[in-house]
Amino acid sequence: MHDLSACARVGQSLFVAGDEAHAVERLTLDDDGALTGHRTFKLLDFVDLRDPEEEMDIEGLAYNEGWLWVTGSHSRTRPDPRDDGKAPDTIDIATFGDLKDTRPRCVLARIPVVFDEDGLPLLVKEAGENRAGLVAQKKDHGSKLGRYFAKDELLGPSTAMAAKEGGLDIEGIAAVGERVVLGLRGPVMQTFAVLVEPVIEPKESGKLHLPQKPWRRLVDLHGLGVRDLALRGDDLYILAGPTGDLDGRCAIFLWEDWANEEPQNEEDVRLHRPERLFDLPVKLHADHPEGIDFWPDDDGEDRLLVVYDSPNTARYDAKKGTILADLFELD
Repeated sequence: MHDLSACARVGQSLFVAGDEAHAVERLTLDDDGALTGHRTFKLLDFVDLRDPEEEMDIEGLAYNEGWLWVTGSHSRTRPDPRDDGKAPDTIDIATFGDLKDTRPRCVLARIPVVFDEDGLPLLVKEAGENRAGLVAQKKDHGSKLGRYFAKDELLGPSTAMAAKEGGLDIEGIAAVGERVVLGLRGPVMQTFAVLVEPVIEPKESGKLHLPQKPWRRLVDLHGLGVRDLALRGDDLYILAGPTGDLDGRCAIFLWEDWANEEPQNEEDVRLHRPERLFDLPVKLHADHPEGIDFWPDDDGEDRLLVVYDSPNTARYDAKKGTILADLFELD
């Protein structure tokens, strides 16, 4: 796997996932400064997935207070006529128009994290009173969260559309305590991106109950959608990029003190304007930024870690099993 769609740092380890995987992968920093010691954790070992063999489209990972949070895209997708790598001369409209079911992608879960005798993080089903769980998956609209999306006056129309064509598409997650925020790559409303904050009530069984419709927040990302989210203290960092499957501008935005700015109103929603910190380099047909977190340099200063989907061939070596990410200075 060299297409990475999400990452989350836990101590000296990094959890990563690919959008076609059913698992998260753990890498750990070795004495030479490389992330090695690969270990796979299959999500089916921790939570009750309705369609465990279907593509989950994992798009977001976040670690906070002993939990690893995982989100799927919750999106509908259109069959790709270029599956063999070549564009066909003709396209069968009936097949092309048959959007895939969202349920396998409607995953919002959290899994307890413990540390072994070497200090390495492990995913477990139970840790004391903490139990792995997810928002229950349903036949209609994929899950309880999907039902809320479908009935929402702002987001509802996008749930019937394909991802990257104006359809609903979750591509980022961050968490502090039991407060969770999801970033939408699409839809972008006019030029405003959407963040969703579901209200979560964990049960003793581990199930994540949603007692009410999620909060929606509008953010001005200069016409871009959300690609990932990461918390640093109380500040929310936003990786933004094109909503479509296109090469284009990607940038890092900063929402200072997000953790202390909880949603206030369901209908008259404030428009937030995070600070644009810097743009990321753009490459054609490669290096699509998909995941961010923070990694300390030799002086203990945080740098922004960026992992990529469709990495250029210079980034990975299939024989050695290596792949390169980027670190960016924040100041």
